[in-house]
Amino acid sequence: MTAVATRADAGALRSTISRIVCDARDLLDDEHIVGLDGLWDLVTATIQHAVVGGVSPERMAALLGLLGRIREAETARTQIQLAEKSATLARVRSALAEISPATSVDGLLSIAPSIACGLGFDRVLVSTVDTNWQLHTMCVVRDPRWAEEIVAVGREEPLVLDRSLIENDTVVGVQATLVDEVQENPRVNRALAEITRSSSYGIAPLLVDGEVVGLLHADCYFQDRLFTVEDQALLSTFAAGLSQNLARVTVLDGMAALRSHFDGVARWQAPARGATVSVAASRDDDSVLTRREAQIMRLMADGDSNAKIARRLVISEGTVKTHVTRILRKLDVGNRAEAVAVWLRAESG
Repeated sequence: MTAVATRADAGALRSTISRIVCDARDLLDDEHIVGLDGLWDLVTATIQHAVVGGVSPERMAALLGLLGRIREAETARTQIQLAEKSATLARVRSALAEISPATSVDGLLSIAPSIACGLGFDRVLVSTVDTNWQLHTMCVVRDPRWAEEIVAVGREEPLVLDRSLIENDTVVGVQATLVDEVQENPRVNRALAEITRSSSYGIAPLLVDGEVVGLLHADCYFQDRLFTVEDQALLSTFAAGLSQNLARVTVLDGMAALRSHFDGVARWQAPARGATVSVAASRDDDSVLTRREAQIMRLMADGDSNAKIARRLVISEGTVKTHVTRILRKLDVGNRAEAVAVWLRAESG
């Protein structure tokens, strides 16, 4: 079913449902009926009461006929919803195909907003998170300069991720968030609310190894409408695919960084025949630090305790301890001090 056919069918179904509602109001003498939901149960209950209390054959035929029309409309609605979901997935797959050539985190985050706008959003913002919420790149379909101004405002002061910001709900809960009444919402950053003039928007988390490392914001500003549950589902689907690509390029970035940090260390010396270490090897626990482990190693080198690292990365202290244990094993050292020494020697060349 094509998108045009789906829209045509949806329009025809709306007309059909409208007629069913009007007929149901007349037949049941109930002006409070407004839609298809719950109507089957209401008509069924009416038929059951009519059987007990007695009813004319004409009225029973009308009730049964209405019941059949309701079921047909419900079936048509389900089919259209399935077709719309299929079309949405096809659009997301096409959008993600445009992202797949990216080979670095920065490159991926730089192109993601414009590609997401191609899905029908008017403005899309991608950002990274640790203890702070850091704006990276934004696309405004009709006004690129406005996008730059919004990002600049968001970067003026550190946006600390705590309970005062609605974005914290997405990070802590690892789930999408739909934000309404933006201008009145006390948990929306005031400076960003003022410059964006947004009324509602959606947020979807970007995940790597199960942890939220970024956020995707979107709205429908130029369409002059609220961000809907359907919009949020589309944004979340795109964010899930983007997360997979983000994990891929994070590995590539991690390999490049570690090659630089450990230049001269035996494990990074090129094989005699000029072969290169594969992406798959970067996931091998035997030698290579993951992106998160490298991040924790840098904080350890700065003298941060496990508790401080946990606060900065918004993870549990137990998770930090697990990472530290893995780091010590990979670097073949017995304690944090030795690990830091190896790290610093590698950085200094």
